[in-house]
Amino acid sequence: MFFSKAALARRGEEVRPLLERLKAAGCRFMQMEMPENNGYLCGKIVPLEKGLSPSGSGIATLILTFKSGGNVCFTSPFSNWDNGFPKFVAMPDYSTAVPLPWKRNVAGVLCDYYMDDGTPCGFSPRQILKDAEAALAKLGYSARVALEYEMYIVCEDDALMRAGRFSELPSFGREWDAYSISRSPPYEELAKEFLSRCEDAGVRIEAFHTELGHGMFEYTFEPQSPLKAADDALRAKLYLRQLCAERGLVASYMTAKFVDTGDSFCGCHHNFSLARGKQNAFWDEAASDLSQVARLAAAGILKTMPAYNIIYRPWVNSFRRMNHLLWNPENASWARDNHMAGVRVVMGAVPEKMTRFEHRAPGSDINPYLSVASLVFGAIEGLKDGKEPPQYGKGDVALEKHWAPLPHSMPEAITAWCESPSANASFGKDYVEHYAYLKREEWNDFSAVVEAPGEALKKGPVTPWEFARYFLHA
Repeated sequence: MFFSKAALARRGEEVRPLLERLKAAGCRFMQMEMPENNGYLCGKIVPLEKGLSPSGSGIATLILTFKSGGNVCFTSPFSNWDNGFPKFVAMPDYSTAVPLPWKRNVAGVLCDYYMDDGTPCGFSPRQILKDAEAALAKLGYSARVALEYEMYIVCEDDALMRAGRFSELPSFGREWDAYSISRSPPYEELAKEFLSRCEDAGVRIEAFHTELGHGMFEYTFEPQSPLKAADDALRAKLYLRQLCAERGLVASYMTAKFVDTGDSFCGCHHNFSLARGKQNAFWDEAASDLSQVARLAAAGILKTMPAYNIIYRPWVNSFRRMNHLLWNPENASWARDNHMAGVRVVMGAVPEKMTRFEHRAPGSDINPYLSVASLVFGAIEGLKDGKEPPQYGKGDVALEKHWAPLPHSMPEAITAWCESPSANASFGKDYVEHYAYLKREEWNDFSAVVEAPGEALKKGPVTPWEFARYFLHA
């Protein structure tokens, strides 16, 4: 049992050298970083010893019932009036503890959640991803994941923000250009400080550059294990937001800020491959092509993509991204080096190392624990089914009618998720129900204040409700 006297004693021995190392680095306080269901980190600032306590720290189960904008769902199946909103235990994952030099005497640590009986919380997205990795390992494979985040940076104006006038905040950058190294005002110092902070925290960013939109930027990660990739993604989002706040800026991961400017809606492409040992299992050297393992994995990912669209597009605002003309897929398609496909097959200059799938459906407002888990679970299903995928798509794959369409509305996506045998088998029936409950609440909140909500998302400008709920919290 995780909370047995013997287990807690082992944790006490494990944490002793860690405490000494962090104290030697000047750390006196701990930023306890606690994941929730929406893809960002909550937490506490506590004394160092408390933050690394072998017995953890109590936290309300409501942390896993947050909707957007800081709103709480008080009637979820997990934490509600009937069960009294119980607490559980946030246990620091000692392997993730790092000094945060820019914060002066503060360290950071990611937390897992455990119930009072010592069992891992099945409603925790981080635990779900751990379970997915374990299931993949039983088949003899590991996964490599590299995420690409697109987002907005705007100039802070407290009066405008308090008034909910987020669309009026001036962009950080006057030009509308991608890959610029001369955009004005210059962003180089911000990028270098962000990269430096991430490196200090063990988060490996490959690049930071401008994207196609006013105030739009993108940063990309080095390939990592699934759990490390998701951990790094949440930490980088937190650290960039904190850095921007220090400089009078605001970072927003809201996917669709405008609908009529041609901005490239904020995506988060997932680069994904499997390995057996140290070898890329997606490349067949003898055939100089994709391996059979890759083809089977692709079949499973394509099969489950419609059901998992509520993970790739988790918010009301997310569904504005569904526009294949802006390279945001509308169907479960795949193709060789085709940016309009749902899954783009990339082989690169060194295919034995670089062959991978670029999953293009997720937006920057995803929860990476859930989105990465969905790829792992999809690949597992494909490997077990042993079925061949369809032939590659060609050109504008939206015109090829044989691909399964992705749900185009939030209610449709919730239904597909709930009715999916794959989702219920992989994520667990209880979690499927819990996640669906939170998303229905979100849609109901939107529908209560916006007339004809479905049409508003198709044709209308981004609503004040979306800005208020998502600009700071997606």
